[in-house]
This record gives sequence, C-alpha cells and structure tokens, in this order.
Amino acid sequence: GQIVVADEISCDTCRFWDKETGRSMDKDIFRFDKGDLTKAYEEVAKRIVPEIFQ
Repeated sequence: GQIVVADEISCDTCRFWDKETGRSMDKDIFRFDKGDLTKAYEEVAKRIVPEIFQ
C-alpha cells in the first residue's frame, strides 16, 4: 500500500570525471575506446560506496 520513488546513479546515466586529472570515468570510456571500462566503473563505485569493497 506504499508508493516508492527511486532513481539510478550509474556510470551509464551520469558523467563522472576525476577531479584531479580530469580523466573520464563514465560511458565515454567505452564510447571512445579510452581504456578499461570495468576498472573505471569499479573505481567510481569505490569512491561512492567504499564499504561495499571491504
């Protein structure tokens, strides 16, 4: 009997760049063949929710 509203934050729906280096950490890595997409997505996850990697 409750309505729940949710949204998604992911590398596919947002733009992420490293603050220090300006390096892209989102879907542009795949789109422009800029490197290892899995490693970039994992790095974003570690920065947003570090406790899931403990």
